Amino acid sequence: MLRELLASFVLLGLCVLIHSAGIALILRQMQSHPPVPTDRPWKVALFIVQVAWKLTSLHLFQIILWAVYFRAQGCLPDFETALYFSGVSYSTLGYGDVVLPQDWRALGPAEGLTGILMCGFSTGLFFAISHRVLQSRMQRPRGE
Repeated sequence: MLRELLASFVLLGLCVLIHSAGIALILRQMQSHPPVPTDRPWKVALFIVQVAWKLTSLHLFQIILWAVYFRAQGCLPDFETALYFSGVSYSTLGYGDVVLPQDWRALGPAEGLTGILMCGFSTGLFFAISHRVLQSRMQRPRGE
C-alpha cells in the first residue's frame, strides 16, 4: 500500500509540473501574441480552440505518463490496454472493463483525482482567458 501511495504522489507531482509548465508556455504565447479585440467572433473562437488543443495535448501527455507507469510495473498486459485504462481513469469515466491487479488498484482512483485536479486547472485557465477577452472587448470604445 505504501508503494502505491508513493507512486500516486510522484505521478501527481509530475502531472502538476507538466500542466504548470504547459500553462506557463500558453500564457507566454498569449503575452507575445495577445488576442486582439475584434468584431469577428470566429477569430476569438479560433483562439479559444487553439488553447483547447494545447490543453488537451497536456492532458494526453499526462495520460500517457500514467500508462507508461502502469505498463512498466506490469500492471496491465500491453501498452494499448494501459493507455485505455489510463484515459478512462484520468477522465473519471471508469468503465470498469479493465482493472488493475489488486496490489495496484488504489492507483486508479488516484489517477482519477489527478485528472479532476488537472481539468480544474485547465478550466481556470479557460475562465481567465475568457474573462480577459471579454474585458478587453468591453473596454473598447463603441464603433471600433
